[in-house]
Parts: sequence; C-alpha cells; structure tokens
Amino acid sequence: MQALASLLLAVAWMEPLPPPLATLRNPDFDTDPTTAPAPTNWRWYLDSGTGGELFWDAAVGSPAAGSGRVRNYRSGAREDFWGQCVKMAPGPFTLRAAVSSQLKANASCELRIEVLNQPDCNTTAGVLLTASVANTFNNAGFETLEIARTAPNRSGAAWVSLIHRQTDAATPGYSYCHFDHVEWNSALLFSASFE
Repeated sequence: MQALASLLLAVAWMEPLPPPLATLRNPDFDTDPTTAPAPTNWRWYLDSGTGGELFWDAAVGSPAAGSGRVRNYRSGAREDFWGQCVKMAPGPFTLRAAVSSQLKANASCELRIEVLNQPDCNTTAGVLLTASVANTFNNAGFETLEIARTAPNRSGAAWVSLIHRQTDAATPGYSYCHFDHVEWNSALLFSASFE
C-alpha cells in the first residue's frame, strides 16, 4: 500500500494539520488561505527548486471573484498544489472543482483525491484509492473537473489536491491554473457563503 509520507513531510514545516471535517474549509476561496487564522484551510506545496507560486487571487473566480492560483515558470517536471484533508466514509463520493487554465505546452491543471485508510491525513496513512482528472480546455475560461468513485472499505480520510503539473518536456515560461468552487459529495453541506 502506497504511503502519503512524501506529501505530508513536504508540508511538515507548517502548523499541524487541523482535524479533518466532513466538508471542505473555504471551498470557494472566499478568503486568502495563506493569511487565514488557524485552523488554516488549504495547505500549499511548492515542488523542489524555484519557479512555483501559489497565492489567492481576489479578482478571478467562478462563479464569483476569489480563487486559488497555482503557477510555475521553470522547465522540467514539477508539481505545485493546494491541498486539504477531509473525512471519508466507505461508499460513493463526488468531487468537483472549477478550473481556469492558461498553460504552456506539457503542463496541466489537475484535480486529485487520495483516499486513506486512517481517520486523518498523517504520515503513516496508506492510500487505498487515487483518482484524478485534468483540464480539457486551455483558454482562461472556467470548466468543471469531476471525480466520481466509490471509497473502499476502511476509508477514513482523503487528501484533496488542486495541482499545476508539468512534465519533463516543459520549457520555461509562465503557466497557471485558477481553482475555485470545490464541491465535496453531491450532498455537500455548503457554508452560508458558498456561491
């Protein structure tokens, strides 16, 4: 069983992960995750080296302004992302996110979920299921990415990632993804401010 250790050790310098909730914190990026008071909502991870950037964009979003932007300038294989841990019970689930892509060649915007065998996202958790979907458009317009699967028995939590990914063949030049309106399950209990 694959371990989640590399991801969590990469963000270990930040405060401890808050206990996962049944819903996502700040799913609409209504506030800046990088300055939010504890418990913070979206965690951020920059790949090794320089060139990656994650920040809150107050001007761009869907259906309203406010989104999490991920971009990278450097060449080569890189993965920079926002991530969050949520509770997960065995059974069917749906995960959706709006993404606006302006990408260089050999780069993509990806929604990914890793279903874990423990009730939180710690370094000893084993991955029971990984699923992902990437953008199909590259025109700065928003599209919806969707993952619909069934969480296996022993599922306890899941790590949700909003990723800017590029391959070995990527050349220098800015490339970015705006993520917004992340929906967890078809019966998501929205916050009062969810658009």
